[in-house]
Amino acid sequence: MKWLWSLLLVAFAASGLTIGATYLKAFQLFELLAFDTWVRLLPLEAKENRVVVVTISESDINELGQWPLSDLTLSQLITKINQYQPRAIGLDIYRGLPVKPGTAELEAVFRSTPNLIGVEKAIGKSVKTSAILEAQGQTALADVVKDTDGKIRRGLLSIELNDGQIQLGLATILALMYLEAEGIEPELKGDTGIISIGQTELVPFKGNDGGYVRADDGGIQVLMNYRGKEDNFAQISILEVLNDQVEEDSIKDRIVLIGSIAESLHDFLPTPYSINRANQLEDLPGVFIHANLTSQIISGALDGRGSIKTISEFEEWIWIFTWAFSVSLSNLILLNCQCNSRQILLILGSTVLSLVIPGIVLMGIGYLLFLAGFWLPVISPLFSLTLSTITISWYYNQSQTKLASIDSLTAIPNRRSFEAFLQQKWGETEKKQQTLSLVLCDVDFFKKYNDTYGHQAGDSCLQEVAKVLAKSVRNSDLVARYGGEEFVVVLPNTPPEIAIVVAQRICDRLKSLSMPHINSEAGDYVTMSCGVANSNFEGVNSLEELIAKADKALYKAKAQGRDRAVLAK
Repeated sequence: MKWLWSLLLVAFAASGLTIGATYLKAFQLFELLAFDTWVRLLPLEAKENRVVVVTISESDINELGQWPLSDLTLSQLITKINQYQPRAIGLDIYRGLPVKPGTAELEAVFRSTPNLIGVEKAIGKSVKTSAILEAQGQTALADVVKDTDGKIRRGLLSIELNDGQIQLGLATILALMYLEAEGIEPELKGDTGIISIGQTELVPFKGNDGGYVRADDGGIQVLMNYRGKEDNFAQISILEVLNDQVEEDSIKDRIVLIGSIAESLHDFLPTPYSINRANQLEDLPGVFIHANLTSQIISGALDGRGSIKTISEFEEWIWIFTWAFSVSLSNLILLNCQCNSRQILLILGSTVLSLVIPGIVLMGIGYLLFLAGFWLPVISPLFSLTLSTITISWYYNQSQTKLASIDSLTAIPNRRSFEAFLQQKWGETEKKQQTLSLVLCDVDFFKKYNDTYGHQAGDSCLQEVAKVLAKSVRNSDLVARYGGEEFVVVLPNTPPEIAIVVAQRICDRLKSLSMPHINSEAGDYVTMSCGVANSNFEGVNSLEELIAKADKALYKAKAQGRDRAVLAK
């Protein structure tokens, strides 16, 4: 039972330290990198054909010979797209100022295209959209939410403006326009903040969800469940639209997003797909981030494609503790099962085995849960199980070392410990020119005690003797079981006149316990004889001679009638 409490204590301590480190954001970046890895490992999904991206590439700009696009070109583009009857058009290009020629034509298009949504930037340095679109309520946010490493892992559905008005994000308003035609409208589930829409629920992001710690959760955000990169969306170039090279079915009843993919415009943002931050080509054009979020909303509502879910902070604590406890338990079992192996190799091997395999299993479970739509931390439990496993291995090593040096019956040091201690103190005595005393003790007529009361009573007697010895000396002294009913006391820096007093005190205290011994020839109770020797005695030039002197003194104590201490001459 003691080992179970020790295991629980270690697991709680490791989990507590891990939770504390988590609160200090020690693991946040690594958890986010794990999130990125899961995203990249997800099976490739089918192309999202309900969202069409009209791209403006570097070659398109060179062909058109102008950037920004003129109002005339933009009016022609929107007009041609709208002829194919899309459900919604998202213009992911800031258009607050006129770019002649064709300003009048573009304004007319803005007024006559109710399914067109322009963008503005409201967070940080604001960028306004067309006054006409704003007046008609046809504007949306193009803002994105960046993590500390600059990556986009969260999508912004809406924010509350300074005037109290709610402004929707571009993906949100385009998805709602598309779903309205399907007869689907969002519903707020009570005071939970959860938005029910079709076959899915949008759960607003909270600052400590998943691997995040006190992240900015302003507005309504959701974790991005990326469908994929550019190839996962239907694409048409701006020139194909302007040159009437588009099939009607490729746009009809779809959402159309218009945006730049030209390298020179630098509208590229790092996402979980970005591994090499120095390579802009790994980043995703902003228009495809909006396309991913739009697809996430409509595919969830229509197809039941789930959003990424997380668990509560308390559940995360349980998750961390479970790994710390279970892996530490398995490590302890493994160590005990191999108790005959060489200790150092055993501990090292078991520790590595208890870290590598559970680490792989943890990562595997983390990925499988992500496949099922749940993002649970993996780095913090990995740290917790590592910490607890190393602690358990250390604890096991200490306990094994203690077992090797402690007498199992009397719970005092054994002969091996005595010899090591005596060797150490002998060296110190010679170096510091101090004196060292040794007391050999023997329980009087112990064989008769065993024969009279039985071996179980004899064991209890030896345990009581050990307690008396331990209580009769200083903390700096050593009491050990020498063998059988024999005990030894090492008294560092103790002159012989003090040592004999200590030895006699031991004899008196043991006798005062009044443990009956009816067959003892030394009295009616259990008694002890002691022989005392000192390193300064004549003829004591080694440990062997010191022990021999004490043994002779013990023999004299027995010869003089026992129940006494005798100082060697």
